[in-house]
Amino acid sequence: MAQENVSNPLHDTKAITWSPLPSVLYTESRSTKSEATSSFKMVKQQLAGWNNFEAEVRESSIASLGPQTQIIPTQTEREIIHVGNENGLMGRFGQNIGHVMSEVFRNCNLPINFADYQVGQSTVEHNNVPDWILMDDQYEIRAAGEGKTFWTKPRLAEPDPEPLATWLGQLARYMDDLKVRYGFYTSYQVTRFLRRSSDTTFEVSPPIFDSTVSSEKGGKNGVSVRECFLHLAKLVNSDSYKYPITYGVDLTNGSLLPQERRSQRIESMMAKMNLKER
Repeated sequence: MAQENVSNPLHDTKAITWSPLPSVLYTESRSTKSEATSSFKMVKQQLAGWNNFEAEVRESSIASLGPQTQIIPTQTEREIIHVGNENGLMGRFGQNIGHVMSEVFRNCNLPINFADYQVGQSTVEHNNVPDWILMDDQYEIRAAGEGKTFWTKPRLAEPDPEPLATWLGQLARYMDDLKVRYGFYTSYQVTRFLRRSSDTTFEVSPPIFDSTVSSEKGGKNGVSVRECFLHLAKLVNSDSYKYPITYGVDLTNGSLLPQERRSQRIESMMAKMNLKER
Protein backbone atom coordinates (compact mmCIF):
# COMPACT_ATOMS: atom_id res chain seq x y z
CA MET A 1 0.00 0.00 0.00
CA ALA A 2 1.45 3.34 -1.05
CA GLN A 3 2.30 5.67 1.78
CA GLU A 4 0.11 8.76 1.88
CA ASN A 5 1.96 12.00 1.23
CA VAL A 6 1.79 14.27 4.24
CA SER A 7 2.70 17.87 3.58
CA ASN A 8 5.02 19.59 6.03
CA PRO A 9 3.15 21.87 8.41
CA LEU A 10 3.90 25.56 8.56
CA HIS A 11 6.30 26.54 11.33
CA ASP A 12 6.49 29.81 13.18
CA THR A 13 9.47 31.74 11.81
CA LYS A 14 10.17 33.13 15.26
CA ALA A 15 10.48 29.63 16.73
CA ILE A 16 12.92 28.61 13.99
CA THR A 17 14.99 31.79 14.29
CA TRP A 18 15.16 31.60 18.08
CA SER A 19 16.14 27.92 18.10
CA PRO A 20 19.68 26.54 18.60
CA LEU A 21 21.65 24.91 15.81
CA PRO A 22 21.78 21.14 15.50
CA SER A 23 24.98 19.78 17.05
CA VAL A 24 27.35 18.56 14.35
CA LEU A 25 28.64 14.99 14.33
CA TYR A 26 32.38 15.18 14.98
CA THR A 27 34.95 12.63 16.14
CA GLU A 28 38.25 14.07 17.40
CA SER A 29 40.43 11.25 16.09
CA ARG A 30 38.86 11.46 12.64
CA SER A 31 39.43 15.05 11.57
CA THR A 32 42.04 17.46 10.25
CA LYS A 33 44.77 18.32 12.74
CA SER A 34 46.50 21.39 11.31
CA GLU A 35 45.19 24.88 11.93
CA ALA A 36 44.46 27.08 8.92
CA THR A 37 46.51 30.26 9.32
CA SER A 38 46.60 33.62 7.60
CA SER A 39 49.29 36.25 7.15
CA PHE A 40 46.70 38.97 7.82
CA LYS A 41 46.67 40.01 11.47
CA MET A 42 45.62 42.89 13.67
CA VAL A 43 46.75 44.03 17.10
CA LYS A 44 44.45 44.07 20.10
CA GLN A 45 44.27 47.88 20.17
CA GLN A 46 42.31 47.68 16.91
CA LEU A 47 39.42 45.83 18.60
CA ALA A 48 36.70 47.04 20.94
CA GLY A 49 33.49 45.50 22.18
CA TRP A 50 30.27 45.91 20.21
CA ASN A 51 28.24 47.48 22.98
CA ASN A 52 24.55 46.54 23.29
CA PHE A 53 24.88 43.96 20.54
CA GLU A 54 22.33 41.55 22.03
CA ALA A 55 19.87 44.38 22.68
CA GLU A 56 20.15 45.47 19.04
CA VAL A 57 19.57 41.88 17.92
CA ARG A 58 16.38 41.60 19.96
CA GLU A 59 15.09 44.94 18.65
CA SER A 60 15.51 43.66 15.08
CA SER A 61 13.83 40.40 15.96
CA ILE A 62 10.77 42.04 17.51
CA ALA A 63 10.39 44.35 14.50
CA SER A 64 10.71 41.53 11.95
CA LEU A 65 9.11 38.38 13.33
CA GLY A 66 5.45 37.82 13.98
CA PRO A 67 2.72 35.20 13.61
CA GLN A 68 2.19 36.21 10.00
CA THR A 69 5.71 35.12 9.02
CA GLN A 70 5.64 31.35 8.64
CA ILE A 71 7.68 28.95 6.52
CA ILE A 72 7.91 25.28 5.67
CA PRO A 73 11.28 24.13 7.04
CA THR A 74 13.53 22.42 4.53
CA GLN A 75 15.95 20.90 7.01
CA THR A 76 15.88 18.56 9.96
CA GLU A 77 17.06 19.55 13.43
CA ARG A 78 19.14 16.40 13.81
CA GLU A 79 22.46 16.02 12.05
CA ILE A 80 23.25 12.80 10.16
CA ILE A 81 26.35 13.95 8.24
CA HIS A 82 29.73 13.47 9.93
CA VAL A 83 32.29 16.28 9.55
CA GLY A 84 36.07 16.15 9.74
CA ASN A 85 37.36 19.20 7.85
CA GLU A 86 36.55 22.85 7.20
CA ASN A 87 34.69 22.22 3.94
CA GLY A 88 32.39 19.71 5.62
CA LEU A 89 31.76 21.96 8.62
CA MET A 90 30.99 24.97 6.43
CA GLY A 91 28.57 22.79 4.49
CA ARG A 92 26.63 22.28 7.72
CA PHE A 93 26.80 26.03 8.40
CA GLY A 94 25.38 26.64 4.94
CA GLN A 95 22.50 24.26 5.59
CA ASN A 96 21.64 25.13 9.17
CA ILE A 97 22.21 28.89 8.99
CA GLY A 98 22.55 29.95 5.36
CA HIS A 99 19.62 27.94 4.01
CA VAL A 100 17.31 28.32 6.98
CA MET A 101 17.90 32.04 7.45
CA SER A 102 17.65 32.81 3.73
CA GLU A 103 14.09 31.49 3.94
CA VAL A 104 13.48 33.64 7.00
CA PHE A 105 14.94 36.70 5.24
CA ARG A 106 12.60 36.13 2.32
CA ASN A 107 9.58 35.91 4.61
CA CYS A 108 10.67 39.12 6.34
CA ASN A 109 10.97 40.90 2.96
CA LEU A 110 14.74 41.21 3.27
CA PRO A 111 16.40 40.84 -0.18
CA ILE A 112 19.59 39.41 1.37
CA ASN A 113 21.18 36.08 0.44
CA PHE A 114 24.08 33.93 1.62
CA ALA A 115 26.40 33.10 -1.27
CA ASP A 116 29.86 32.07 -2.40
CA TYR A 117 32.15 35.00 -3.12
CA GLN A 118 32.26 34.26 -6.86
CA VAL A 119 28.52 34.87 -7.15
CA GLY A 120 28.77 38.41 -5.81
CA GLN A 121 29.50 41.59 -7.67
CA SER A 122 32.20 43.97 -6.50
CA THR A 123 33.78 47.03 -8.07
CA VAL A 124 37.06 46.23 -6.29
CA GLU A 125 39.64 43.86 -7.79
CA HIS A 126 41.67 41.77 -5.33
CA ASN A 127 42.93 38.22 -4.83
CA ASN A 128 41.57 37.61 -1.32
CA VAL A 129 38.46 35.42 -1.25
CA PRO A 130 36.21 35.10 1.84
CA ASP A 131 34.40 31.85 2.57
CA TRP A 132 31.00 33.57 2.65
CA ILE A 133 29.30 36.74 1.53
CA LEU A 134 25.93 38.30 2.10
CA MET A 135 24.63 39.90 -1.09
CA ASP A 136 21.47 41.61 -2.27
CA ASP A 137 19.20 40.61 -5.16
CA GLN A 138 21.44 42.56 -7.54
CA TYR A 139 24.47 40.47 -6.45
CA GLU A 140 26.05 43.43 -4.67
CA ILE A 141 28.31 42.19 -1.83
CA ARG A 142 27.16 43.64 1.50
CA ALA A 143 29.09 41.62 4.13
CA ALA A 144 31.96 39.14 4.30
CA GLY A 145 32.28 35.96 6.36
CA GLU A 146 35.09 33.58 7.26
CA GLY A 147 34.77 30.04 8.59
CA LYS A 148 37.19 27.89 10.61
CA THR A 149 36.95 24.55 12.41
CA PHE A 150 36.04 24.68 16.10
CA TRP A 151 38.58 21.99 16.96
CA THR A 152 41.43 24.22 15.70
CA LYS A 153 39.92 27.48 17.06
CA PRO A 154 38.79 26.36 20.54
CA ARG A 155 39.53 29.76 22.10
CA LEU A 156 37.27 31.83 19.87
CA ALA A 157 34.88 32.41 22.78
CA GLU A 158 37.55 33.59 25.21
CA PRO A 159 37.78 37.31 26.10
CA ASP A 160 41.54 37.58 25.48
CA PRO A 161 41.80 40.17 22.65
CA GLU A 162 45.30 39.17 21.55
CA PRO A 163 44.55 35.87 19.76
CA LEU A 164 41.21 37.28 18.64
CA ALA A 165 42.94 40.19 16.90
CA THR A 166 45.29 37.74 15.19
CA TRP A 167 42.46 35.56 13.87
CA LEU A 168 40.14 38.40 12.88
CA GLY A 169 42.83 40.02 10.76
CA GLN A 170 41.84 37.76 7.87
CA LEU A 171 38.21 38.87 8.02
CA ALA A 172 39.25 42.51 8.41
CA ARG A 173 41.31 42.18 5.25
CA TYR A 174 38.29 40.94 3.29
CA MET A 175 36.06 43.68 4.69
CA ASP A 176 38.64 46.33 3.81
CA ASP A 177 39.10 44.97 0.28
CA LEU A 178 35.35 44.86 -0.35
CA LYS A 179 34.61 48.20 1.36
CA VAL A 180 31.94 46.68 3.62
CA ARG A 181 31.26 47.65 7.21
CA TYR A 182 30.04 44.27 8.52
CA GLY A 183 31.38 40.73 8.73
CA PHE A 184 31.23 37.48 10.69
CA TYR A 185 33.79 34.89 11.78
CA THR A 186 32.45 31.45 12.65
CA SER A 187 33.62 28.05 13.82
CA TYR A 188 29.98 26.84 13.78
CA GLN A 189 30.06 26.34 17.55
CA VAL A 190 31.03 30.00 18.13
CA THR A 191 30.33 33.03 15.93
CA ARG A 192 31.67 36.58 16.29
CA PHE A 193 30.19 39.54 14.40
CA LEU A 194 32.29 42.53 13.33
CA ARG A 195 31.39 46.15 12.67
CA ARG A 196 33.98 48.57 11.35
CA SER A 197 34.06 51.63 13.59
CA SER A 198 36.83 53.66 11.92
CA ASP A 199 39.47 53.35 9.22
CA THR A 200 41.61 51.18 11.50
CA THR A 201 39.33 49.79 14.23
CA PHE A 202 36.52 47.26 14.58
CA GLU A 203 33.83 46.42 17.12
CA VAL A 204 33.43 42.74 18.01
CA SER A 205 30.29 41.07 19.31
CA PRO A 206 30.31 38.75 22.30
CA PRO A 207 30.70 35.08 21.36
CA ILE A 208 27.40 33.62 20.17
CA PHE A 209 27.12 29.85 20.69
CA ASP A 210 25.44 27.29 18.45
CA SER A 211 23.62 25.85 21.48
CA THR A 212 22.05 29.14 22.62
CA VAL A 213 18.27 29.32 22.60
CA SER A 214 16.78 32.80 22.41
CA SER A 215 14.94 33.69 25.59
CA GLU A 216 12.03 36.08 25.99
CA LYS A 217 14.24 38.27 28.16
CA GLY A 218 17.04 38.41 25.57
CA GLY A 219 20.24 40.17 26.58
CA LYS A 220 23.48 38.39 27.44
CA ASN A 221 23.37 34.70 26.45
CA GLY A 222 19.76 35.22 25.42
CA VAL A 223 19.93 35.49 21.61
CA SER A 224 20.54 32.60 19.22
CA VAL A 225 23.03 32.70 16.39
CA ARG A 226 20.17 32.61 13.87
CA GLU A 227 18.58 35.61 15.55
CA CYS A 228 21.93 37.41 15.25
CA PHE A 229 22.07 36.71 11.52
CA LEU A 230 18.60 38.19 11.12
CA HIS A 231 19.95 41.37 12.73
CA LEU A 232 22.98 41.32 10.41
CA ALA A 233 20.70 41.00 7.38
CA LYS A 234 18.70 44.03 8.52
CA LEU A 235 21.89 46.03 9.04
CA VAL A 236 23.26 45.31 5.58
CA ASN A 237 19.88 45.96 3.94
CA SER A 238 20.66 49.66 3.99
CA ASP A 239 23.40 51.94 2.72
CA SER A 240 25.18 51.65 6.08
CA TYR A 241 26.80 48.42 4.80
CA LYS A 242 29.22 50.48 2.72
CA TYR A 243 32.57 51.65 4.03
CA PRO A 244 33.96 54.56 2.00
CA ILE A 245 37.64 53.61 1.71
CA THR A 246 40.08 50.73 1.46
CA TYR A 247 42.81 51.43 4.01
CA GLY A 248 45.25 48.91 2.54
CA VAL A 249 47.92 46.51 3.77
CA ASP A 250 48.81 48.51 6.89
CA LEU A 251 45.44 47.62 8.39
CA THR A 252 46.34 43.95 8.82
CA ASN A 253 50.13 43.79 9.16
CA GLY A 254 49.78 42.87 12.80
CA SER A 255 52.94 44.46 14.18
CA LEU A 256 52.14 48.06 15.09
CA LEU A 257 49.01 50.14 15.07
CA PRO A 258 48.27 51.28 11.49
CA GLN A 259 48.71 54.94 12.47
CA GLU A 260 52.14 54.17 13.95
CA ARG A 261 53.27 52.31 10.83
CA ARG A 262 52.14 55.18 8.65
CA SER A 263 53.97 57.69 10.88
CA GLN A 264 57.12 55.59 10.73
CA ARG A 265 57.04 55.56 6.93
CA ILE A 266 56.57 59.32 6.80
CA GLU A 267 59.48 59.82 9.22
CA SER A 268 61.65 57.47 7.15
CA MET A 269 60.81 59.35 3.94
CA MET A 270 61.58 62.69 5.59
CA ALA A 271 64.90 61.37 6.85
CA LYS A 272 65.86 60.19 3.35
CA MET A 273 64.91 63.58 1.89
CA ASN A 274 67.05 65.36 4.48
CA LEU A 275 70.02 63.15 3.65
CA LYS A 276 69.68 63.94 -0.05
CA GLU A 277 69.61 67.68 0.65
CA ARG A 278 72.89 67.40 2.50
